[in-house]
Amino acid sequence: MWQFHPYSLLLGFTFGLNFILGLFVLRSFRLRIVRYLLVMLFGCLIWSGAYGIDFAFIHQDWHYFFISTVHFGVTIASTGAVLTGIEFTQNKHLLTKKMWLLLILQPLLILIFAILNPLFHTLLSDTYLSTVENRIQWIQEVSPLTTLIEFGGSGLWSIFIFKMILQAIRQSSSQVRLRFYLLLLPYFLVWGVAIGHQFGFRPISGLNLTPVTLSFHALWMFFSIAYFKMYDLVPLVRSEIVDELEEPVVILDANERVVDWNFAAEQLFVHGRKYLSLTTTEDFFDTCPEISQKIKVLPEKRIHSQWSWVSTNPIKNWEIKAKRIWDRNRLNMGLVMVFHDVTEQRLLEKRMIEANHILQLGNATKDRFLSIISHDLRGPLTGIKTLLRILNEKVHSKDKEISEMTQSLVDATESIFSLLENLLEWSKLQRGQEEFYPKTYSLESIVSEAVQVFELSAKNKNLTLKVQVPTHAFVYCDDRMIFTVIRNLMSNAIKFSHRGTEILLSAADVGTSWELQVKDTGVGMNSETIAKLFQVGETVKSIGTGGENGNGVGLLLCKEFIDMNAGTISGKSDGMNGSTFIITLPKPVNSFGRV
Repeated sequence: MWQFHPYSLLLGFTFGLNFILGLFVLRSFRLRIVRYLLVMLFGCLIWSGAYGIDFAFIHQDWHYFFISTVHFGVTIASTGAVLTGIEFTQNKHLLTKKMWLLLILQPLLILIFAILNPLFHTLLSDTYLSTVENRIQWIQEVSPLTTLIEFGGSGLWSIFIFKMILQAIRQSSSQVRLRFYLLLLPYFLVWGVAIGHQFGFRPISGLNLTPVTLSFHALWMFFSIAYFKMYDLVPLVRSEIVDELEEPVVILDANERVVDWNFAAEQLFVHGRKYLSLTTTEDFFDTCPEISQKIKVLPEKRIHSQWSWVSTNPIKNWEIKAKRIWDRNRLNMGLVMVFHDVTEQRLLEKRMIEANHILQLGNATKDRFLSIISHDLRGPLTGIKTLLRILNEKVHSKDKEISEMTQSLVDATESIFSLLENLLEWSKLQRGQEEFYPKTYSLESIVSEAVQVFELSAKNKNLTLKVQVPTHAFVYCDDRMIFTVIRNLMSNAIKFSHRGTEILLSAADVGTSWELQVKDTGVGMNSETIAKLFQVGETVKSIGTGGENGNGVGLLLCKEFIDMNAGTISGKSDGMNGSTFIITLPKPVNSFGRV
């Protein structure tokens, strides 16, 4: 028969609370501790539902079923509490196959006792109806064997959990110990109510509050996990993306125990071993102890750390990046390690070093060759040039034909000498051996010195060299470099000028700089040639009005020297009426910062 009983309402409320809590945590099912908490909640749902119906529905046959379900649900909830405690204290490595067999032994025995109870009274010694506070309810006496299994088994498991909690308290820092102290409270409450019930202390007459405290235990565990965020480390770092990474990833907890790893790390470190979860770094990295040694000396306050490591099987170069994970209170929650394979990068670096070594040998050979040119070829060529000039002057008035031949030799020698000078200066510049000493110099003096060098060449071609540079034109530069620039520009002007024309060198004040122009009325240049003048790698070949060859090396040298002296250089031509090259050089700056 059915009856209204207030205990049914209390137990129904407990059932609903467990059900809502289970639905709430179900969304985090991928977390192991949540799965264990769901086992505990499932047991609480079983016993609270059956216990509540047993108070409201009085029936002899159904009573045995309800009471058997209550005892079975209590053992399931107790097993879930043990699993949650193991995971809460971060000892999941203890859950071996033997441990799982021991955990399911208690619920399995209670289930067998319930099945055999109608024949042997293995679960209940006796049961009968009684009136408690004017309401009919069942009173049952649990068999001694069932009491031994329930209290003895739960007691042993509780001692096991107490031991792990105390061990975790000893090994943890003072900031972390609070979570383990709070974990002890629900265990004390459950056992206090259970022992009090056995000794006759029953605050609510006719109702065993021990199973009710298990629901409180589940609720307490839920809020502890949510408040301390103990297992936020794994879901934050480990995800499907981490598992799919080709790079090994290893996650450590605050006590430097291995919490998790991805498939790539398993192939590199596990090598078929089992039960490595929550082991020490020494056990996990047993084949490479240098990693665990490095972890122990990592600075606690530094978030990011990085070092190199070479594995032996397989032989690879790795770059290890470690990042500490802190909670909202800046407490250390663990360490995430990512292993990046840099074997190919190291091999490429090795090849680059070898290539650089070969290049250095090549440069050394080139430098030696240029040194030979500089010392062994430059001197004799200077002597030949001087002798040819003297010979040309001697025969000029005696034999016109021979004079023309010697003049051609002089021009050719001048061209070769100029090319040699440019090549040597360019090579020194590229090797960083070019000395740079800028000072204040008279632009007019530098131009005059360059003009004197080309007086004979201009005379032989019947050219007029005209200089319009003010004596007050002072520039801040390296005079030797600028002399080389003007020498090259004048050499080109003479080379490409027609006989009987004029070459003008003029300077103008343009504010903070002096602008020097070298202008001729020779063959000129087209726009394509002008675009290639100062570009390295571009071929600029031309023939002078006297058959002289031009290769553009001198202009490249001019560009480098002008850039070093903080100036500019450009060329312009209409393609018919000669060319004009323009350079600008900065004026000297006084101690007051004024030009």
